[in-house]
Amino acid sequence: MLVRMTPSRVFAALVPVNSNHWDENEPGFFRTGTSWRSPEQGRPASREVQVTGTAELSAAPDRARVSVLVSSGKKEAGEAKNSVCRRLDYILQVIRQQGIQEMNVTVTKDFRRIENAYHMEAEVCVVFTDFEKMQNICNLLVEKLTTSVTINPPTFYHSAEAMEDLR
Repeated sequence: MLVRMTPSRVFAALVPVNSNHWDENEPGFFRTGTSWRSPEQGRPASREVQVTGTAELSAAPDRARVSVLVSSGKKEAGEAKNSVCRRLDYILQVIRQQGIQEMNVTVTKDFRRIENAYHMEAEVCVVFTDFEKMQNICNLLVEKLTTSVTINPPTFYHSAEAMEDLR
């Protein structure tokens, strides 16, 4: 994992004891010898240290999600289902052959009737940790499948584990 870190910066300033009489930042305090005293409290006023800091951290994403949409509309219900299921089976076979674990694959199907036709849609969402493998699978699917299959661009993100490691 590529982690690019910019240097952290911390700024500190010691507020000086500047005059022989009054502290301009603290009205009502006066200098006696080497310390500041408050007339009301009769004790030395404290010197102040002001500290501020900034930091930046950036890391490349460790996950990518790709969704593949398959759809078909036919006059017969069975034809619409078969058309989508054949392509869906091919997509899942390619994903398995590339070693993607089933827990990283989600399939949803939607079948409905619109006017005088049956429409079936399926969506395959795959989570990748290997971006080169993701690109190879997407390229293969684009090459082998028709325009009735839509491969959406990947969405890159950080897993919860990666974010916790950065903290």
